[in-house]
This record gives sequence, C-alpha cells and structure tokens, in this order.
Amino acid sequence: MSNQKKRIFQIEAFKNRVVVDPSYSEKTWNILDHAIHQNQICNQNASGLSFEELYRNAYNMVFHKFGEKLYSGLFTTMTACLQETSISLEAAQGDLFLEELNRKWNDHNKALLMIRDILIYMDRIYIPNNHKTPVNELGLNL
Repeated sequence: MSNQKKRIFQIEAFKNRVVVDPSYSEKTWNILDHAIHQNQICNQNASGLSFEELYRNAYNMVFHKFGEKLYSGLFTTMTACLQETSISLEAAQGDLFLEELNRKWNDHNKALLMIRDILIYMDRIYIPNNHKTPVNELGLNL
C-alpha cells in the first residue's frame, strides 16, 4: 500500500465564461418594479405574485453585479409609491384623516416586510459592502 500513489483532486474553474445578456438587468428590474409598484405590493394586491421568482430575480441581479441598479431602482420606486400615498392622505378630511393615516402606515409596513423578504440577499451582501441604508430602514426613512 505504501507504494501506491495518493491521488490529489483539484477543483478547476469553468472553462467557459458565463455571459449575461446585456438587457438582462433592465428586463429583470422591470419584473421587480412591476411587482413592487405598479399594482401589487404597494397596493396590497400580492396574491398573484411568486415570491420565489421575485427573490431569485433579485438574487441574480446582485450576483451578476447589478446591485446598484437594483438599489437605485428600489429607491425610485418606493419614493413613487409614497408620493401616491401622500396624495391620498391629502384628500382625506377631518376624522377620516387619522383613520386613513393609520391604514396607510400599516399597509406601508406590510409592504416593507414583503419587499425586504424579496431583497434579503441584497440586504445581506450588497448593502453592507457598499455602505448603503438597509431596505427596511430606507422605507421608513422615505
């Protein structure tokens, strides 16, 4: 047995480099933007969403170095959602104002939890490495 050679295994890098479609980040962000803003999460209508698919899209954007696009898009989308909320709050009068404010605050917190769950990989990897504000804190600050 002492005469037998010991085999040493080496892990080698992939020979072919993975190339990402140039329009990948834009397509993926459009899917996430639609889910967050245009009619689902911000408006409490998330029943038709696949959170696994949205998480995977966000994960892939960060993994393929599109974290800045994801973060800046999130900032813009959340700002737009909150501007729409402020318009509906301005329209509320009298006693209805406090009820509407409480309802919108609760809706905003629920939406933030869903958005944070989708973007948790960005929250763990991209945000600390780039000294950005975490998703939940960003939503509360806005």
